[in-house]
Amino acid sequence: MKQQNLLSKTIILLSLFFFAALNSHQLKAFKKEMKIAAVGDCLISWKVSHIKDPRFLNLVELLRGADCAYANCETTFFDAGKGFPAWKTIDPNQFCQPWGADEFKWMGIDLVSLANNHTMDFDYDGLFSTLDNLDRVDIKYAGAGEDLDHAGQPGYVETGAGPAALVSCSAFLPEKNFQASLSHPHMKGRPGTNPINTELTLRVNLETFALLKEARDNILKDLGANVPVKDIKEIDTLDYRWMKFTKGDHTEVLVKPDEKDLERIYSSIKTAKRNSRIVIVTIHEHNGDYKNKKPVKYQADFSRKCIEAGADLFICTGPHELWGLEIYQGKPIFHSLGNFFFQESRLISAESYQRYGLPVYTLDPSLSAEKVDEYFKNPGIWESVVPIVVFDSENKLKEITLYPIFLERNYPIYRRGIPYLAEGEKARSIIEGLKKVSKPYNTNIVFKQGVGKVAL
Repeated sequence: MKQQNLLSKTIILLSLFFFAALNSHQLKAFKKEMKIAAVGDCLISWKVSHIKDPRFLNLVELLRGADCAYANCETTFFDAGKGFPAWKTIDPNQFCQPWGADEFKWMGIDLVSLANNHTMDFDYDGLFSTLDNLDRVDIKYAGAGEDLDHAGQPGYVETGAGPAALVSCSAFLPEKNFQASLSHPHMKGRPGTNPINTELTLRVNLETFALLKEARDNILKDLGANVPVKDIKEIDTLDYRWMKFTKGDHTEVLVKPDEKDLERIYSSIKTAKRNSRIVIVTIHEHNGDYKNKKPVKYQADFSRKCIEAGADLFICTGPHELWGLEIYQGKPIFHSLGNFFFQESRLISAESYQRYGLPVYTLDPSLSAEKVDEYFKNPGIWESVVPIVVFDSENKLKEITLYPIFLERNYPIYRRGIPYLAEGEKARSIIEGLKKVSKPYNTNIVFKQGVGKVAL
């Protein structure tokens, strides 16, 4: 009996030792550094997996080598011949054939944001096709879905260093029907993107304000409306249909976000924080100070409040230029990560041709590029960086390495808009440019051995 008891105790002790060793091993596995790679706006229309240029292939290896690689998927993965373009007032309906999801997967992209102004370019069919194709290749996503609850929930990706989460939203909503709505017991919600609704006001100097008031009053008189008799000193705001103007000492776009939308997003971040090791938060926003390459005030405040809510990395997309890098409470904020893919669409709609002033039955989509050539001359849209952000075993920021890239505007249309690692003076110029626009945030970036290093 004593021998049996001794044997039982020995087995129990060995089992406890085994499970303790196993748990210790698992803990060590999840305590290692976590490496996040991030890229900006991706408008992809041409396959890239055949490219043999080492400057491109080495860039791909950077993405593949990260525990999690994030991208803004600013297109739909959709066969445009099987659906209908959504009505838009601004830019063309952007799409890529379903193989675009395979190209993303080949590059090593694990997690994408879908909250932007192109996700709904082919209405519900385009959205569901995009979701299906991302699911097919096992790329996780956030920012769009079958209703607001799905669009606003975090997306999670499992990695060897533990789970990473993404919360994605868009404050640039070209058409109101692009945003998702809540479901109700009586009616389904609307599929779409995760929105931050905003109200725009343009602050102008006193001279411009007086001219605007005079113009508004003249328009109202011409329309036979009653014009309020008020001196300019008596009014602070002009509200004429779609735009508000307010007096100030300089010109500035003021954006007032919907507080309910903000609180909903902060809540999603807190949920993601409880269920993942690292939380990435992204916003798609086109408003900003393009002259000084900085966001509007609400967006800067929003990014910091997201960090306070639990975000480990904040990324803005949309300006299509590289703006400043801020370190807030030990967490990085990229106020605009610029472009990663910026390829022209191979097919566009009749409406888009008309909008460009081209004949409606034009069969050469490259002609549309000539109509926006002035915009393409901006060097900022053809340069950016790919940050590799490393968190230590306690999820504290350990290092940020910034790999400069260029998209080569002067290549033929079928080759331009593809990212390549920059070298030599070009690499130095890109990093020095980022260093300059990051100076207001007291971020110290050093150019060393062809890359940027952030002094933490």
